[in-house]
Amino acid sequence: MDVYCKPDASPEDDIHGYCFPDGGGSIEPLSCKAAGGQCVPMGTSDFREKAVLLWMGAEEEAPDCPDRADTVFYQGYADLSVQVQCAACSCGPASCTLPGSINVDSASFCQGGNATSYQAPPGWDGSCVSPAVLPSGSFSSIELTAPTVTGCEPIGDPIPKAPGFAPGGPGGPKSFANGISWGKYAKACHGTAEGRCESPSDTCLPSTEPPPPEFRQCVQYTLPVDEANLPQCPEAFPERVLTYRGTTGKVECSPCECGEPTGAKCSAAISAYQDPACTGLPMSLFENVPATPTCIDYSGSPFSYALGSMSAKWTLNEPGTCEPKGGEHVGEVKGIDPRVFCCQGLAAE
Repeated sequence: MDVYCKPDASPEDDIHGYCFPDGGGSIEPLSCKAAGGQCVPMGTSDFREKAVLLWMGAEEEAPDCPDRADTVFYQGYADLSVQVQCAACSCGPASCTLPGSINVDSASFCQGGNATSYQAPPGWDGSCVSPAVLPSGSFSSIELTAPTVTGCEPIGDPIPKAPGFAPGGPGGPKSFANGISWGKYAKACHGTAEGRCESPSDTCLPSTEPPPPEFRQCVQYTLPVDEANLPQCPEAFPERVLTYRGTTGKVECSPCECGEPTGAKCSAAISAYQDPACTGLPMSLFENVPATPTCIDYSGSPFSYALGSMSAKWTLNEPGTCEPKGGEHVGEVKGIDPRVFCCQGLAAE
């Protein structure tokens, strides 16, 4: 609407109050009441934005802005939900492991500095092996070692996985992605008309008519917003609404790990023979000696022995179990660009 002020206008001519009484041709806005609106007190708060109509709900159901406030003022989200799942971690079994060798020493009582390792193949199950034939007189003592417990291996490596469904129905909301969704979509609309209130601490609601269904009259708090110290809403707009433009960050899953085995009971007996076939012919060096850190000394014997083979067997094979760790959420997803609206309640239907 174009308004023309006559150079000689008087207050009686200017029935709508568009022109100053001095007839100087200047234009000022209508009063809030004359524009069909209502002035409401804002107190000393920092809500100085124009009043808007705010709608909140599922994004796919958002209506167009109504005729009386036909311009989109703001779009954002509320009620952040992170539904990333981590697979449960588990551990494979621990295992009792036979000593991989016996140490053959040329010195008595295993005191030599250069013992020879009489080595079994990797993964030895205790069956007869003949790594070499050491002739008689080539050693004076043999050192035995104890079995060990091999720790558990973690099963799998948890990868963040979004649930196989989207909240809000088969299609889910438009704001749902990778397990991160918003419970509500916010759309604020405003119009171009603005009325003037006599008190500068009041704000003008453009219309005294109730908002369209599911819209609320709201005002926005001055930016920036301190989330640790959110403002109190004015009495005229008592309901506080916190919204965001989007998200930042991510959620991952910690890797699977296994604790040390507990309850392990591993013991074995070792035999050594002079011949390569573990037959005991000629006589065996020793048979079924507990595999513990010990030294078998031959230096005082009047006989000289060869070493041709060895074998082992379990006397107790209970490796125990490991406690799984990991598979937990690591990281954070949070909203960015927070906005605060203070609103009146929804109009009663």
